[in-house]
This record gives sequence, C-alpha cells and structure tokens, in this order.
Amino acid sequence: MNTQLEPPRVPPLSAAERSRLRNQVMDRTRPGDHRPGRRWIAPAVAVGAVAAVVAGTLVVTQKSPDDTGAAGTSTVSPEAKVGVDLGPVPQADVAKIVADCQFPDEPGPAQLVWSRHVRGITKDSTALVAVALDTNKATTQPPVINGHRKPGGGGAPSTAKLGYRYCMTRTPPSGKLGAIGAVGRVDDKAWRTQPTQQRALVALGTTDGDFTNDLTTLQSWRLYRAHPDVAQVEARYVLNGKTGPWTSGVVSDGFAYIEVQANGKFTVGQKLKTEVRAFDAKGHQLPI
Repeated sequence: MNTQLEPPRVPPLSAAERSRLRNQVMDRTRPGDHRPGRRWIAPAVAVGAVAAVVAGTLVVTQKSPDDTGAAGTSTVSPEAKVGVDLGPVPQADVAKIVADCQFPDEPGPAQLVWSRHVRGITKDSTALVAVALDTNKATTQPPVINGHRKPGGGGAPSTAKLGYRYCMTRTPPSGKLGAIGAVGRVDDKAWRTQPTQQRALVALGTTDGDFTNDLTTLQSWRLYRAHPDVAQVEARYVLNGKTGPWTSGVVSDGFAYIEVQANGKFTVGQKLKTEVRAFDAKGHQLPI
C-alpha cells in the first residue's frame, strides 16, 4: 500500500490547450447576450436627434427677428455710413420753427415740445424739424370744401383736438428746394399711443413725396415717439425694386426722426417707399 498521497504526474499543457481553456473561462464570466458594437447605437441616435433639434432651433432663432416682438435676437447690426443729425436747432432759428409750427388763424405761437436740426434736401441746405403744441386750441371745426376739410383755418378736426403737430422748415429759403416748410396735425390716437418693447416706434407724422423743384431729388421723412430702449434708428429707400444705403436718423429725448433721399428724374406725386429699423444701445434690433 502506498501511503504517499502524491497525485499522478500530469503532462504539461501545450500553448493551444492553455489558450482554449482560458477562452472557456472568460466566456463563462460574460453575460450571454453581450454584443459589443451595438451598445452605443441607441445613444448615438439620441445624440443625433438632439443635434437636429438644436440645429432647427438655431434656424428659427435666426429668422425670428423679422417677426414682431423678436427683440435682441437679431444678427442684424447698425451699418449706416451716412447720418442726418446736425444737433440742436440753432438759437437764431428757434423763432422761425415756432412760427412755422402754427396754422393760419391760430391766435398765438405754438409751444415747442421737441426740435432738431437735420440735413436738407439739397447739399447746400438744412432743415428744422419739430413737434409742437397749440396752447390756444380752437374748438370750431374747419369748413368743408368739396368733401374735404380745409387745414388750418377754423380749428383742428375732431381727431386732433389735443393740439399737437409736426413741422419742418427748410433753410436757407431757396426756389430750388420745392416746399419751404410743412406742418401737419398729430392724430390724438397716435399721440396717446405709447411706444412699448413690442413696438418701439410710434409714428406721429410722415411725408414720402417731397422733391426739389427740378424733380431730381425725392425725399421721405418720418417723426416718431421712441421707446427708452431705442438708441439708434436707420432707414433706407426702396425704389424700382432696388434699395438705397442705410441712413442713420436721430434719437433724442423720447423722439426719433428718419429721412432718406433718392436722386434721379421723378414726377410730381411720386412716392418713395422707406424701410426703417431700430436698435438698442447694444446693437440689438428692436421690433417696430
């Protein structure tokens, strides 16, 4: 009887046998349904879907400034190289613009609410623009002539009883300027409408068909009440499908003024279409 408990000798394993046994052990430790290469398919699809949504959002955001109310999201920025502002009205010209803000038959001078000195319709002229108030408002209605009320005489129409008006005086007076001055009543509804963040400009008066006597310059201009966020306004004309350069207007003391000019050969009664935009102090476009 052999009392030495020695195991029988086992011949050494070959390299192939060791590799086969190792693979068997490793296979038993892996889950049966493990399939490398497909684990990230679903997450990859999800990431792709998120990327598509983000891209779609960016596209919408880029387009939204064209819609009313999309303030501060525009990629458009101020680009005007030409401006119309010449500063405050010179003291020597204040009396002139006050007189030109008065309608015929009004008992006293108008009170200036806002005024500005701006470029003229020709290179050798300038203009004075203003918003004024008649403090001696008449209460009678102007006479009706051929179905239309005669402006000025007889008092303001029922839609403009507050007495506000917009006015322009061209200086120095010259026969080539066309109209030397203009005055129009501000509708009471327009005056009572306050500019907001959703509508940064409220028009008080506009003229889109001023021209020089030789009909070689056509001009359009507008006066607005401006929201406090408005820091800059720009305008350009659209004529025969073509646009002019952006022109910087005036923003001052809660009012704004824009003006554009086109040169060529025009006809009496022709109008000049105008595009206007407004920006805040950071250059973000505001809805108007």
